Amino acid sequence: GTPQGPSSATLQRLELALLYVFQNFRKAYIGEQANVSSTNLYARLAERVGIADHVTVMDVIMNKTMSNLKVWCRHGEIVEKSLLLFHELAAGYSSSKTLLKLQVVSLALQHHGPSQLPFLTLSGNPRHRTTFYTTLTRILLMDDNGLMDFEAYMAPFVPVLQHLSAFFSEQMPGGTTGPAREEAKSLVMGVLRDLRGVCIGTANRRAYSLFFDWLYPDYMPMLVKAAELWWNDADVTTPLLKFFAELVHNKCQRIAFECSSPNGILLFREASQLLVTYGRRILAGGAPPTYKDRYKGIAISLFAITRCLSGGYVNFGVFQLYGDNALSDALDTVLQLSLSVPVQELMAYPKVMRAYFPFQEILFHNHTAYLCKLETPFFLQIMNNVQSGLKWINPPHDISVSSECASALYHLVDFRFRSSKKDVEALTSLEKHLAENPQMFGALLALLIESSLDDCPNQWALSRPMLGLILTNGDAFDQIKRQMCETLPAERRERMHEALNKLMDGVQRNLESRNRDRFTQNLTSFRHDVKAF
Repeated sequence: GTPQGPSSATLQRLELALLYVFQNFRKAYIGEQANVSSTNLYARLAERVGIADHVTVMDVIMNKTMSNLKVWCRHGEIVEKSLLLFHELAAGYSSSKTLLKLQVVSLALQHHGPSQLPFLTLSGNPRHRTTFYTTLTRILLMDDNGLMDFEAYMAPFVPVLQHLSAFFSEQMPGGTTGPAREEAKSLVMGVLRDLRGVCIGTANRRAYSLFFDWLYPDYMPMLVKAAELWWNDADVTTPLLKFFAELVHNKCQRIAFECSSPNGILLFREASQLLVTYGRRILAGGAPPTYKDRYKGIAISLFAITRCLSGGYVNFGVFQLYGDNALSDALDTVLQLSLSVPVQELMAYPKVMRAYFPFQEILFHNHTAYLCKLETPFFLQIMNNVQSGLKWINPPHDISVSSECASALYHLVDFRFRSSKKDVEALTSLEKHLAENPQMFGALLALLIESSLDDCPNQWALSRPMLGLILTNGDAFDQIKRQMCETLPAERRERMHEALNKLMDGVQRNLESRNRDRFTQNLTSFRHDVKAF
């Protein structure tokens, strides 16, 4: 256990001081970033303490680090700094290769889990579990042997998952209530954080495929059942949704199955089932409207579905073709979840806002017809949110939000302008929405022209939807020009009128890239002309 007694505080300071020395030694002498030559160093170290080379130094540092994770398992700061040192040693190419040769690391790769490393459950910060497994998985996968040893590395998780499988299939001797339920809850929370760490560590296609094959179909459907049981308990849903958001994240193009493999679709169907199970219960049961209980889960759900929709490993047209509701159910549920957040709450929580607008952008880009066919109140609420996001322009606000809203608006206007034959139904719905709020596009165009006169850093992004709005809302544009001239003193009106008319010089009635670029150049000249007077 952790050392106790009067000398404990002194020992803690000594441990932190040692970690400080190790961390600085690493920066100076170990890995690609080493900035001090070590030729004389090892001669002196051999003389003084009998350490003759960098492998022995790494062995000393790693033995101390692993020992900290056992002895100081309840001391958050020592655990955190030990894990950081371990993570940074594993991040360097040559130092991670050296780590693989050390016995202490080989043992950790074979025997990991709360019984060998009590800090996993006792450090007080569950994020430490994810960090540890990310680092350990990266070390394992540094060479091809790690790919061959993957099954053995994952073996310590199997008894936990088998125990949970028995619990969910109600084959436990103690049933699924009382102490058995509490034990299962604690195991689910832990194993989800560990597996998320493993998943973050699988950074290429081969490693990800190994992890996916290990997980599906043996354990993944069982994890979805956790959402049925604990949907209103954020202690379970947060790690569960975060694990799935990581699993569907196609970073470094790691999710690339063979062309004959259905795995991409199977992965999306499992994610869809989780989002629908969780989302419908939240919408029906009404978790309290706090960040921890409701908005955080909604934000992670938005991240997860955005990563699915933009991952490029699922052909979403297949679902409608074969009468599979996985896509429509997931979109309906997550959209309803997102619209259940009032706009002032949406803009007040940065993490919710940064999850919501990329989701809207991908919907407007790839699923425009689906959005247009929504009921009018929902469609107008979405457009109202886009308008709020467009106003989020100037630093210290995050300008990515206004850029995403401008991009979403561009795709909608482009869809309306091109009015393809196959989208007649969606276009009819869109016109019905506009009949309810005829000023909508005019107000958005006025907002964008006004924004273009400010010195906002994302001028180009905001200019993209403008041309389409002008071409499809000529009357509104004429009215905006009149209003802009009328607000000025008489001597400046003529100049403003000229500047506004020049906006469309040489611009044709199409949305091809060359024409859009021409309009953007005119807009830049318009800004300079207006600034001049």
